[in-house]
Amino acid sequence: MVERKTQTKTQVKAQDKAVVKWKGEQITVTFHDVKNLICPLATDQETAIFLKTCQSLQLNPFAKEIYLIKYAERDKAATVIAIESYLKAAETNDNYNGSEAGIILKESPGKLEFREGAFLLEEEMDKLVGGWARVYRKNRDRPAYMAVNIKECLRYTKEGKLTQFWTKEKQASMLRKTALKRALVEAFPSLFAGTMSTAEVAEVPEAEYEEIPEGELPPAYERNGEPYWKLWWAKQKEKGLGEEDVHDILAVTSLREDWLGTGRTLEEAEEVINQALPLVTRAKKLGLSINQVSDMLGMALKDWFAQGKTVDDASKMLSEKLASPRGNESTEVGDGFAIDLDWLKEAKQTLKWTDETMLSFIASQYKVSGKTVTEALNKLTREQADDLTRRINDKLERQSSLF
Repeated sequence: MVERKTQTKTQVKAQDKAVVKWKGEQITVTFHDVKNLICPLATDQETAIFLKTCQSLQLNPFAKEIYLIKYAERDKAATVIAIESYLKAAETNDNYNGSEAGIILKESPGKLEFREGAFLLEEEMDKLVGGWARVYRKNRDRPAYMAVNIKECLRYTKEGKLTQFWTKEKQASMLRKTALKRALVEAFPSLFAGTMSTAEVAEVPEAEYEEIPEGELPPAYERNGEPYWKLWWAKQKEKGLGEEDVHDILAVTSLREDWLGTGRTLEEAEEVINQALPLVTRAKKLGLSINQVSDMLGMALKDWFAQGKTVDDASKMLSEKLASPRGNESTEVGDGFAIDLDWLKEAKQTLKWTDETMLSFIASQYKVSGKTVTEALNKLTREQADDLTRRINDKLERQSSLF
């Protein structure tokens, strides 16, 4: 008996993290994250099961997709999934073959209308009696069908009022989602075993959570109504970003004053950072700082993505800039040919050359001498300067292929 308990504990500790894909990036959720940041009351076994669920369904608890709720130590922890995340999780199964869902209206005694979607006129609200859904599997002849009654789905607070996400104007949408969730569970019982949707949670403890709004989970980087800085900076560190990197991406000197102080959230900052991360990673490989990238783009990275521009758009512009001389400062060489010193300085940084490396390259290629790069450049003929520009551009183009 003792041996079995020891074995169980070892197995629980072995499942110490979950790696999920979110917006193209890998996010790691650790055993420590769950125990200290997500659900402190969860047991080791409940934590391990939650991590396994996150990984198998590819859901991110820091992005309002899945949550672990436990009211008291004696209670059993509940895994709660945002309704929209059920569809995302179903798509991980090769047999998933689409779905359809809608609402049920009672036109007259004994006559029901099964309407697709959740569109409802104001004068029809009193006719709303339920929701329906069908989920198709490639390996089954018949779809999983579910119909729900409005009376069994409505959720109330302890004061007897409808919860925020079950108010009358939202009931059509919520009934459709609830029916769809249940049909998905019936179609894939092993995939969703032991999970609940946000629509099924009446309310949550005020000390730890806010009431869950429609289709959402509590803010990922908020605790008791205050920014959860410890979790925020831990997640940025996982991405290889320091405080200066974050400030440069968001074009702020203080997250608290310049970002949160203007009404924006840490979740919105996270979205901008995740958009910029692939570009920042590539730029660092080229020896470019975030501020240098912003200068070349003509705006801060947050403004670039706010305009609907993409990483590919930025990469294309950077490649063109790296491969083309630019700037006003230049040095005259043979026959009035000018080499742009701003471009040459930027090229050195990109190629990770020192002044000594550049001077040695010029001297070895064109047999000229000088104590400085400028002195050596002034001794080049027009043809040699032209050849030097071409050679460096060739090296930049090969380097910029990283983009």
